[in-house]
Amino acid sequence: MKNKSFLLILACSVMAVAVGMTVSAAPPDDSVRIASLVNEMNRMDFTKLETLKPVQVKSYSLPGPSVDVMRVRLSETYTIDGIGEDTVELTGWIAVRHGASRPAPGEKNVSWETAVTDTEFVGLELRGQSDVFGPVRVTLDESRPAIGQVGKISVPERASQILLAANDTAPKGATGTPDAATTEGTDATVSGEAVKDCRAPVNVKVSMSQLGLEMKTKTPAVWYSRVTTIPPVGHVASVTVDPVALVSADREVGKLVSGTVKFREVVRAVPLSKDHEVAVGP
Repeated sequence: MKNKSFLLILACSVMAVAVGMTVSAAPPDDSVRIASLVNEMNRMDFTKLETLKPVQVKSYSLPGPSVDVMRVRLSETYTIDGIGEDTVELTGWIAVRHGASRPAPGEKNVSWETAVTDTEFVGLELRGQSDVFGPVRVTLDESRPAIGQVGKISVPERASQILLAANDTAPKGATGTPDAATTEGTDATVSGEAVKDCRAPVNVKVSMSQLGLEMKTKTPAVWYSRVTTIPPVGHVASVTVDPVALVSADREVGKLVSGTVKFREVVRAVPLSKDHEVAVGP
């Protein structure tokens, strides 16, 4: 009888400890959520990537802080010293996090019309094939983070002109608007006031295995967009404006001349803490 009582007490104690552990266990913090999502994508082959269902994104709306993965198609033009120049079609994914929106300078309210949202690339895997360079692989240089903004911000006039031309080449009906399959609440006509600007700098590594080259951007490549969603989706173009030097073994060996994102759609979305901030620092 005593043995049974002892076993019962022991069992109850174990259950109490287990319940206590369950109740007191804290949810994973934002850094863990981001790392987990990026790790998932890094392990995913491109065949499975193509099967992921798009996540709808609401237009003209400020989302809460989150990290989002976009399936993308883009082209980038490279020149490599002593080899030549080529425009490479790339496909793959980009992971971007954004924090809590805040009033733009001179504004007091937080709305689509008045806010600024900080963003940062946290993962990236792009692949393509060049007749000149052979296989091309582009990944994120995580050692050099760079912060971007979307919302009520200013962008260079040249960027606006290049974006206008790039969006003119989008499929009919897609100019200035996201793709209907991946958005909600998109107006048929987008006013100049509703469309907002995005500036997204990113440092990347570029591998051209056929040439034996492992390169990185000397300075961030800055992508500009005019958007109606955060993150931008559909056939809304993003473009680079200024060429960026490519460095290998501390020597400039070429340039990323230009780039144009042709299509993207969100395939993963993980919410972050309510007051999540995008900031770079120790």
